[in-house]
Amino acid sequence: MTKLAGVRWGSATAAYQIEGAVTDGGRVATIWDEFTARPGTTTRGDTGAQACGAYDDPEAMLDAIEWLGLETYRFSIAWSRIITGPDGRSNPEGIAYYRRILQVLRDRGVTPTATLYHWDLPQWLQERGGWTDLATTDAFVHFANVAARELGDLVNDWITVNEPFCAAFHGHLSGLHAPGIQDEPTALRAALVQLHTHGEAVRALRAVNPDFRIGLALNLSDLAPATEHPEDLEALRRADLVENRLFLHTVLQGRLPEDTAAYFGVDVLSGAVEGIDVSRIAEPLDFIGINYYEHNVIRAAEAGTDVIVRGIEKLPVPEPRSANGVAVRPDGFTRVLLRVAALAPELPIWVTENGIGLWDYLGPDGMCNDVERVAFIDGYLDALADAIASGARIESYYFWALMDNFEWAHGYQLRYGLFYTDYPTGRIMPKASADRYRVRIAEERPDLVEIDRRDGAAA
Repeated sequence: MTKLAGVRWGSATAAYQIEGAVTDGGRVATIWDEFTARPGTTTRGDTGAQACGAYDDPEAMLDAIEWLGLETYRFSIAWSRIITGPDGRSNPEGIAYYRRILQVLRDRGVTPTATLYHWDLPQWLQERGGWTDLATTDAFVHFANVAARELGDLVNDWITVNEPFCAAFHGHLSGLHAPGIQDEPTALRAALVQLHTHGEAVRALRAVNPDFRIGLALNLSDLAPATEHPEDLEALRRADLVENRLFLHTVLQGRLPEDTAAYFGVDVLSGAVEGIDVSRIAEPLDFIGINYYEHNVIRAAEAGTDVIVRGIEKLPVPEPRSANGVAVRPDGFTRVLLRVAALAPELPIWVTENGIGLWDYLGPDGMCNDVERVAFIDGYLDALADAIASGARIESYYFWALMDNFEWAHGYQLRYGLFYTDYPTGRIMPKASADRYRVRIAEERPDLVEIDRRDGAAA
């Protein structure tokens, strides 16, 4: 038995990042359509209008999933393709698109995992208050009900909300993401309304089918203090509150961390929780999804430079790191997984995202030899094995991303995919990392992928 025996192997994408066709099939505008239309919000003014063309032609994507030998595939359902306005009417064309995708996955032996919210809030809801208004919770619960009723015969695994930290604090404080607001009280309110919405959606999904498996996906950071001086330790605690504990502890324990009011202020917190019963956020889960990317070293700074947390600096990280400066630290991955396991030892963990952004290109041979991502896969899967050996209950691992796609504020410049996307044509081709991931899957599950043992390459 291998160290990773029992882990389900997958990869992941999100609707706005791959589908394109933003005005087709009855889809209505989202906050990302509006945000990317503003000059200067994304690299080179890129938008998701075309993306990978997966709405018009999903076959290459589906073939890539099968070629890798994936057991499971995580995707998101575009809210704006399913519910197209305030009247709550569902859109048959959008439903038919996702049913087609799900049926092909099922036919090919791949278990789908559907994410309901991956940042693409319908613009009509933003104009009514977005994630600061509890009416958005009601609209989301309606969306979840429709999706579950229309698609629940083909998908049993559901993620309510993806990375509420990013949607709240990058969308409403740093302004780097849609809707591009820069206000801390608004960001805190958006965070708590999303968590409240998650809890209500879990209950709604269970009412449709008690056998659904339901969780959410939290991005968690591995943080270390620059020194053991009290000011750096306190800076670390502040960063950990905003980036980790506000979400992880509240979802698992049904109460806010005790230092929340001290950091944000009593009046701000009072406004943020208005109308929300925090205890209802901690609805029992079937799994907790963890997205892991970041390790940061935190130093106290009176005039802090961090775009989210007050009074801190994040020190430059040494090599190896991603193209956009994110530390490659497999040991940080292990620590985050063990932290979650210690908080909820009986709760299965799904690694719902893990990957590295690079400035990938095709060489003279027409291939993408992304050696850094190959090393990343080996290092992080070894770290995953270390976490399992130390007691973490890991059920699934989803590499981010299946293919290069629209990378939010980075546009099309930064690439995360196992498959290289030629955006003008929509053609995708496996990178060296895709072959490596395929081999690693085959080593764990030889019944899924056939390997040529002469040279270790995928057959």
